[in-house]
Amino acid sequence: MTSNFDRILSRLDAFVRKYYFSQILKGMMLFAGIGLLYFLITSSLEHFFWFNESVRAFLFWLFIAIEIALFFYFIGIPLSKLFKLRKGIDKEQASKIIGIHFQEIGDRLLNLLQLDHTSERSELLIASIDQKAENLKIFNFSEAVELKKNRKYLPLVILPVLIIFALWISNNSHVFTEGFNRISNYDQAYEQPAPFQFLVLNDRLETFQNSDFELLVQIEGNQIPEELNLITDDYKRVLTAEGDGRFVYKFENVDNSLNFKLIGAGISSRTYKLKVLALPLITNMKVEVNYPNYLNLDNQVFKGIGSFQVPEGSKLSWNFSTVATDFVQFESKDSIRNLPVNMNQADIEQQIFRNFDYSVSSSNSYKSEYEKLDYQIEVVRDLHPEIDVQSTRDSLDSQQTYIKGRVEDDHGLSRLQLVYYPQDSIQKKRTQKLDISTALVDEFYYSFPNELELEPGISYSYYFEVFDNDGVNGAKSSRSEILNYRKITQAEREDQNLEKQQNSIEKISEELEDFRKDSNELEELQRIDKENSSLNYNEKQRLDQFLERQKIQNELMQKHSKQLQESIEEQSTEEPSSDKEDLRQRLEENENSLKENEKLLKELQEYSDKIQKEELGDKLEDLAKKNKNNERNLEQLLELTKRYYIEEKQQKIARDLDRLADEQEKISNESESTIEEQESLNNEFDKIRKQMDSLSKDNDQLKKPKSLARDEAIEEEISEDQKKASEKLQQQKNASQEQKKAAKKMRELSSKMQQAGMQAEMQKLEADAKVLREILNNLVRFSLIQEELLEDFKSIKQTSPAYANKLNDQSELRENFEHIDDSIYSLALQNPMFSSKITSKLTDIDFDIEKSLERLAENQIGQGTASQQYVVTGANDLAVMLSDVLDSMQDMMSNPQSGSGDGQEFQLQQIIDEQKELQQDMQQNMEIPDRSGMPSQKNSGEIFEIYKRQQNIRRKLDELMENGASNALEKKMEQIEEDLLEKGLDGKTLERMKQLDYELMKMKSAAQKQGFDNKRKANTNTLNYENRLQNQINTAKEYFQSTEILNRQVLPLQQIYRSKVKEYFGERND
Repeated sequence: MTSNFDRILSRLDAFVRKYYFSQILKGMMLFAGIGLLYFLITSSLEHFFWFNESVRAFLFWLFIAIEIALFFYFIGIPLSKLFKLRKGIDKEQASKIIGIHFQEIGDRLLNLLQLDHTSERSELLIASIDQKAENLKIFNFSEAVELKKNRKYLPLVILPVLIIFALWISNNSHVFTEGFNRISNYDQAYEQPAPFQFLVLNDRLETFQNSDFELLVQIEGNQIPEELNLITDDYKRVLTAEGDGRFVYKFENVDNSLNFKLIGAGISSRTYKLKVLALPLITNMKVEVNYPNYLNLDNQVFKGIGSFQVPEGSKLSWNFSTVATDFVQFESKDSIRNLPVNMNQADIEQQIFRNFDYSVSSSNSYKSEYEKLDYQIEVVRDLHPEIDVQSTRDSLDSQQTYIKGRVEDDHGLSRLQLVYYPQDSIQKKRTQKLDISTALVDEFYYSFPNELELEPGISYSYYFEVFDNDGVNGAKSSRSEILNYRKITQAEREDQNLEKQQNSIEKISEELEDFRKDSNELEELQRIDKENSSLNYNEKQRLDQFLERQKIQNELMQKHSKQLQESIEEQSTEEPSSDKEDLRQRLEENENSLKENEKLLKELQEYSDKIQKEELGDKLEDLAKKNKNNERNLEQLLELTKRYYIEEKQQKIARDLDRLADEQEKISNESESTIEEQESLNNEFDKIRKQMDSLSKDNDQLKKPKSLARDEAIEEEISEDQKKASEKLQQQKNASQEQKKAAKKMRELSSKMQQAGMQAEMQKLEADAKVLREILNNLVRFSLIQEELLEDFKSIKQTSPAYANKLNDQSELRENFEHIDDSIYSLALQNPMFSSKITSKLTDIDFDIEKSLERLAENQIGQGTASQQYVVTGANDLAVMLSDVLDSMQDMMSNPQSGSGDGQEFQLQQIIDEQKELQQDMQQNMEIPDRSGMPSQKNSGEIFEIYKRQQNIRRKLDELMENGASNALEKKMEQIEEDLLEKGLDGKTLERMKQLDYELMKMKSAAQKQGFDNKRKANTNTLNYENRLQNQINTAKEYFQSTEILNRQVLPLQQIYRSKVKEYFGERND
């Protein structure tokens, strides 16, 4: 049970608590009242006085300190005492306060507490305490604390509240709100209210380093200052007024942040700060280009350049040097890549195959995609190679096509090939690799078909294909246009050659007529020259016109002669023909004679105004002599060519008959032959008959027609058999019997034609040999008579009566020689064994006879006898030539095979004749007097002519003996040639010639024993292999009259220079 004293103590504690509660309530009112008053005072002061930042900071922190002190003093201390955090009033002090409040209590409560503190405790004392406590329990100690007394502090709180409320109601709250706001934000600069305000219109006062910044300021208020200044730590600047209170100032090339104020009309703005931001910069860009290996180009580095050309397949490496950059943005059409920056460097690699457009920019936290630059890389594609070909047919050989090609590529070539195939079987393509350089541009030449194995009668297509050296996409190719070619059959080739021969014969016949007309013109010019001491202007013009016609005619003859020779060379026969070889040689001799004639005509044209009259007469005589000789050679050549043409055409018809017989027999053995096949053979035989008719007409035009052994009765029988076969086939009957009859008769007709030709040839050979013997006898008698007359004229005097008789004898001898001349010439027209040297010798003898008569008639005995000596020498030489021809005829008759052989023995005889003639000419030039009667050494020009003749003989011998069997003779001939050039015409050289003549005769004897039989001839290691492909290519080059392009290597050039190289060689090619 609780005692009365404990209850007193409990009530005493309640008093203490209420006491401190009253203290706290009082402190709160004082804290609030004093704080609000200080707040209003401070805010009002700032509102009216606009303190600077430091004063505002002082007021702010002073306010905070006072408020903290008030709170601590009025609230904090009572609270700490209430919660006994610090020592407060004790029970005795509380009892005093209670005693003062309750006068009835007085000191009793204090005494009770003191009594309780008595150290000696007794029951009496305890009872006394309890009794006194009992007396005091009627009092409520808490009532001693009167809370109402705190109301006196309430006005201190209400007053500032009322002031604030009044200001709020009167819209003057800014008096304390703005002031307190500026004090609380004491670190910010505030503008003192003025007649105007500074408004910075820029969203942000930020700019990038080294950039310009334009400050925009707007003044708002009742007054606008006339001038506005900008103040920094370093300078003061005036802003530019734009009107309506707007001012502008441009900061140029700002590199650091700066503070500034605006001052106008003595009023200053707050401090502003212009912040400078770092720009992301790319200070350098390098691009390394790694070219494809096949271009053989060194790597290249482009510095500061982002647009350029590169070949396709190049690998590019970019390197960027940066400042204040977080990443480099590399943007292309397909992607956007942010390249990280490490140590201020960024890198990227890419291989380029097509045109590449890209952009580069730099970024950091302040700026994105700064200075975005666009670049273009043009990719030069490895283009397809280009090929251009020109083709032309050989004007003399329609089966030969010459091709000139030009190939080029932008980076180099790798190979070239010819592709050919039958037009109806494109799958049978075949190729041939051709040589070509690896340069950018090259030319090639080709001769089609060259040595390609093509089937006759089949049409082919062909083209050229060139490949480049593309190492990225693989070698690309381009083709030329497709060319067509058909290899003609042997029969078609023979027909073409015969047609060419016929055309050449017709043209040569026309030229021969012109020759004869010109001969009459030349005789008239000679007559005028002899009758007049000099030529007048009209006569000179006439001479010049004649020489010009002669020159043109000579050129035409050379052209026709060459065409005829080529057509004969192309004419193929089953067996070698001596006639063909003889005719070919006659054509060569004729060509040489025309060249000599051309030289004389050129000399006459150039010097007709300068040479003396006597020399002009001699030149005209020489021209007349050469023309006469050329006319005879031409007439002989024409007749021989006609005969050869007829022989070849006859043999061609015989072969066509054999071929047609085979085809006729073939269909006769077929069980189901058609009317169309038979009609085709009928038409072919009709064509052959027409060819026979044409051949007969051509044969009739010969001076002495040949025996063609044509059997028209058999021809009619063949036509009838074929006609019957067609009728039976039309009736769907078996026509095999008629077909076989026709085939058999065709072979019979062919055999007759071939045998008749051979028999007629042998009969003609025998007849020619018989006539030639008679001519030789007459020629020998002529030579003896001429020699006797020569001796007579040497001993006779001009005054002798016998002189006239001797002149008559000389004249009769001339007439006798004309008969010999006609006889020999008649044989020469039919037999090609009579060379041009024989006809030329006839012309020389005839000329010398005429000159001897002319000179002797004018009593020029010395010159006359010299001409007679020429006649004797010429007759003897002619007799030797004719004797050799007769020997050859007799050999051919005794050995018919030699007539159809390759003619080697006869060619050797010709070489011997030429060598002997050269020896005689050399001896005459050394010993025989000239036409003036005085001996003389020939000039160097004639020595050189002898040298050329000797060289020509050596070449013929080399060709005849196939480069191996005549080495010793060749060396002797070469020694003679050296002696001619070094020593001229001397006795030692003549002795060498005589020894050479003896060696040639020994060779002829050995050849006759061997018979030039190819079966007995050892051919080991004597074959001469030729690169025919290269020869044909060289021919193509000559045909196009071009020179080979320089061998250009592929140089490591940039693309622009490669284009220039191509352009340059393109222009050169044009």
